[in-house]
Amino acid sequence: MSTNLAVHEPTNALRLVTQAYMSLLLIAFALMPAQFIAYLYFQQDPTLKFENHLFHEFAIAVATLEGLFVTYMTWRSYQSPGEPLLRWLTLGFLGFVLVYSPHGAFTEMAHRNIWLFLLYKSASPLAMSILLFVGLLSYNQPSDEVERCSVPRAWLIWFGLFLTMDIAVAPIAYSPYAGHPAVRLSMEGGALVFSALNVTAMLTRRLHSPLMLIFGISVAWFALSSLAFILAAPWNHMWWLAHAIFAGGFFLLSYGVVQAFRTTQSFSTIYSQEEDGPPGRIDGRDSNYSKFK
Repeated sequence: MSTNLAVHEPTNALRLVTQAYMSLLLIAFALMPAQFIAYLYFQQDPTLKFENHLFHEFAIAVATLEGLFVTYMTWRSYQSPGEPLLRWLTLGFLGFVLVYSPHGAFTEMAHRNIWLFLLYKSASPLAMSILLFVGLLSYNQPSDEVERCSVPRAWLIWFGLFLTMDIAVAPIAYSPYAGHPAVRLSMEGGALVFSALNVTAMLTRRLHSPLMLIFGISVAWFALSSLAFILAAPWNHMWWLAHAIFAGGFFLLSYGVVQAFRTTQSFSTIYSQEEDGPPGRIDGRDSNYSKFK
């Protein structure tokens, strides 16, 4: 008895329709925070504030711990295949944590020197977005040598650069130019521009792997977070929303990093979404992939 089943290939028209539908869903999800930004901007009084220092310190502490965990997981993933993108992701996360943490530590300084409190928040996404963009440009480049992955000197140099950036922000915050709009806007606007460049580069290079889609959506949320911070005033609802949007993008990107660690430990060669640990690879592919050939 024959058990062959007729398989009907979808027509070209149906393929185009479903592809367009999927693309629209991805665009809608990537731009979803924009509707909340628009609602607050047009429908709510910007002078309404929620100033809670303890909650802010707690939120930044959680974000810092999350950032340290994701940095470590990304570094561990980088150690195995030596993928350059993971190296730059590690540096981006590390830079964000080291530059962002004073924003929480100086919460109580908000009434003494508001710019010392705010400028660390503005500088951290700028540093991360630049490094993420450099990482994206290195996508699919040859893996780093094993010796380079484990050399501590290079990591210590970057660690020192991020601490130097921390030290440099303080004099700016105490200078007469700290309150000039160009200072904060150059940082938030710079983060917005580099995040937009990330998305543009992804679309131009047609990077459509599952993890790169997560990367693209996360970066789009980072861009919208910078836009919200530009429109916000300290402690008002838009300001809190900007924090929430950035946290959402960071958590989403961290999911991609952890998923990569649990599978192929790579953003560019991941095919399977199985969660049974890092499999072997066959010609750059997940070994689980061969089961479906």
